[in-house]
Amino acid sequence: MLESREVFTQGSVVLLFKSILEGKSDVAGADDKRKAPRYPLGDSFAFKTKLALFQHNGVKLPEGKPKEWSATAVNLSATGASVQLSMAAVAFAKEKCRLKFSRADYVLEIPATIAHFRCYSQYSLCGVVFNFPSAEVQQAYSQLLEPIVLGSSLARVEAVQNTPGQIMEQFVGVNSALTIWRDGPEGPITGFDFRMRKYAVRWAEGEAELELYAVADGKVGGPDELVALTGEQHDEVHWLFCLSVPNLSKAVPVDVRKFLSGMVA
Repeated sequence: MLESREVFTQGSVVLLFKSILEGKSDVAGADDKRKAPRYPLGDSFAFKTKLALFQHNGVKLPEGKPKEWSATAVNLSATGASVQLSMAAVAFAKEKCRLKFSRADYVLEIPATIAHFRCYSQYSLCGVVFNFPSAEVQQAYSQLLEPIVLGSSLARVEAVQNTPGQIMEQFVGVNSALTIWRDGPEGPITGFDFRMRKYAVRWAEGEAELELYAVADGKVGGPDELVALTGEQHDEVHWLFCLSVPNLSKAVPVDVRKFLSGMVA
């Protein structure tokens, strides 16, 4: 299970990170809602999701008393989400709704509009477009989306083999890069380095703990001019790692995903 940790508030909005993302993210900045990339969620997405609908069985519900449905988030984008719901839920395009993400003492509720609602044999699939009420709410959502993008956008690239006796595999994503070292082709994993923006987590065989660090130039794939982390940054980088790993792209081999999940557990 992922660890619980302190969350931060900005006004009435709860933030996941206070220092490492420096209150900013370019992930949730798309202007064209139709073209915003969708990022799939892993089976172990760290947040409970609920969709509040303001109608039930065709009847408008009293103000402030929507019907909340448990949901499974399928994918997220900078401007909306797709969630899977019970067959008992019914909604129509252009209806207002509210999507809620929660975990321990963290709660983020975002007003939204139904984009589409499709019924299948065993579930319903609902797409929503967010109506961010403030820059603070959009900032909080961008922090929730950030680790999903870092993990799910990874794609394999050709690796330059420069470590004798070791096979290196590399994956690059949006503001992220994952390098894996193995003991021979398809051999056991002997090390990894996961860059997340200018922060990173790495491990090598024989080490008892993960090493967390920052890169001075802040560029994924840049030179290893390391910068020491403060205590608060260290905790937040570890939390970013914990939130990213459950959403690693299927382009990352199954054994690697299992291995890194073991580092999070």
